[in-house]
Amino acid sequence: MAKALNNVIHADTHLMAKRFHNPEPFRSENRPYSMAVKAGKLVFLAGQLGVEFVGGNRIVVAPGNAERQIEVIFANMRRMLEDVGANLRDVCWLQIFVTDIDDRLVLDPVRRRFFGEAEMPAATMVEVSRLALPGAVIEVNAIAVIEDE
Repeated sequence: MAKALNNVIHADTHLMAKRFHNPEPFRSENRPYSMAVKAGKLVFLAGQLGVEFVGGNRIVVAPGNAERQIEVIFANMRRMLEDVGANLRDVCWLQIFVTDIDDRLVLDPVRRRFFGEAEMPAATMVEVSRLALPGAVIEVNAIAVIEDE
């Protein structure tokens, strides 16, 4: 059994190259993780808060306002995806963390505006007690699949 399992594990000797991305201005604060990782046709985006960058620092946009923050998050995600040759249409999954689950009602129209009506990404929304920066009320991470490059 162990030999059969070993053959399955080693059957595909082709390793998928990973590229780590921290485009400006997102790398400004020297965070200990990558903002995006491209592995083959997959792109993994780290959690995004609704922030703008001022003097190399992250500043929460419209503290407490989920609608405005998700607009900024999706705009920032678009910029990061473009850095790896992808776009919002390539996003297949969103994971959304909110500090108030009732904000989902104001978030849905914004998602439709950025992703369209026809092929929306799968999504999970979870309410959490707080996020990394004071005033942040929503965080989104994503996985995208780049079609033939």
